[in-house]
Amino acid sequence: MTIKNIKIDKMTTEKIDKNNTTEGGDNYDSSSATLKKKVGFKVTNDRGDIYIVDKWLTIVDGKTDEDYSKEAYELCKDGIEEWDTGFVNVGKTFNPDTGKIE
Repeated sequence: MTIKNIKIDKMTTEKIDKNNTTEGGDNYDSSSATLKKKVGFKVTNDRGDIYIVDKWLTIVDGKTDEDYSKEAYELCKDGIEEWDTGFVNVGKTFNPDTGKIE
């Protein structure tokens, strides 16, 4: 398969604790909370399959949304590629007589 597009579907700033629980969530620990940037991607391949992935990033003064997007993508890239290669045999036929995928 081939990646068709990668769209940003989230870009928020939220308080999260050491367990990545957001403010207001069950077992939220306000004593360990810090402000983080959440960047999410919606990845679509040429078959129309969709993969959603989010990353929490440390907020740094002077960093732009483009910078956060690049950083998040670098952290997600391996997972996106692994997801995409998981479709390599989808749609092919397995021949039980030969034991081969055709």
